[in-house]
Amino acid sequence: MIAYSVLLIWFWIYAQHWLRLIQGHTTKISRIISWLGVIGALSLIVYIDFLGTSGEVNRFMRRYGILIFFTFTPLAQLLLLKQHYNILSPKDTITPVTEKPTTIKPWLLRYQLYVLLLMLIIAITSIILDVSQIKTYQSENIVEWNFALLLNMYFLGMFSIWKNYRYHLKNETGND
Repeated sequence: MIAYSVLLIWFWIYAQHWLRLIQGHTTKISRIISWLGVIGALSLIVYIDFLGTSGEVNRFMRRYGILIFFTFTPLAQLLLLKQHYNILSPKDTITPVTEKPTTIKPWLLRYQLYVLLLMLIIAITSIILDVSQIKTYQSENIVEWNFALLLNMYFLGMFSIWKNYRYHLKNETGND
């Protein structure tokens, strides 16, 4: 799981470079997206590090580590999707690194939107279960596992977008 968290940190840094490429400069919102994603991934590392430990401080670190991860990561995903709708709407074209004009596939944006909407429905359901005090160990696991699955399914859409654009970073000398 720590390796996964490190990959998430890399993903959010990469996403900031992606936004800089298509916008022509680094924007405040791209920095916010990157920071939300990185903080979420670091919080997951905190959660993982304190698993299997006992004590109130350790319990606090686990609880808030995973809470921050499950809050900041979807928020960063939502903001990234909003940027795609603003910058890469299906009718727009850009010239990526390959110098071939291309358009974003509308179904990819819809896919990511539906994933985020399902995550919102699961989050609201979890809050209702908690407030009504009918949450059980089993229902909590169902909510968490489905939320985590959807959280990762969003990334599949992002990788498809990058693949369609043949996006890759270049170093300062222009070599891959």
